[in-house]
Amino acid sequence: MKTTLLLLTLSILSCALTTFAGELPTKPYSGSPAFEKLKTLAGSWKASVDMGQGPMNVNTQYRVIAGGSAVEERMFPDTPKEMVTLYHEKDGKLVLTHYCMLCNRPSMTLVKSDDKSLTFDLDKDSEIKADTEKHMHSAVITFVDADHLTQNWTLFDHGKATEKPSFQFERVK
Repeated sequence: MKTTLLLLTLSILSCALTTFAGELPTKPYSGSPAFEKLKTLAGSWKASVDMGQGPMNVNTQYRVIAGGSAVEERMFPDTPKEMVTLYHEKDGKLVLTHYCMLCNRPSMTLVKSDDKSLTFDLDKDSEIKADTEKHMHSAVITFVDADHLTQNWTLFDHGKATEKPSFQFERVK
C-alpha cells in the first residue's frame, strides 16, 4: 500500500512539474538597451561616501532575477540600513522602485539615457507626497567603464532638493 501511494504521489508530482515547466519561458527576457546595460552590473560593488556623518563604506550587490526581467540592487546588504532597488520595464519604459531606509518606496521612470548614463526622476504616479515627504526624488547612474560606476541620488524634503549623495563604485573581483 505504501509503495502504491508513493508511486501515485510521484506520478502526480511528475505530471504537475511537466505541466508547469511547459509554461516557463524558453529564453531569458531581453529588454531595452538601457535595461540590458543595467544587467551588466551583476556582481558585487564597493564605494566610500560621506553622507554627512563622515566617510562610510558602501557595499552593493546587483542580481539579474525573474528570468532576466528584473535587476535587484541591494545597498548595505545584511545591515539595518539595507535598501533594495528593483529595476524593470513597464509599458516599454525602464522604471525603478527604491525601498528606502526612510521607510518609503519612491517609484522613478527613466527620463534620459545614452551610452554612458541613465537618468531617473520621480514618477508622476508614485505614492510619494513630493511636496511634504522626505524621499529620494531622482537618480543618475553613470557607467564609467566595466568596473567603475557612479550613482548620484537627489534627496527631496518638503518639495526641495536637500542632499545629493554621490557614490563612486568599483567592482569587487
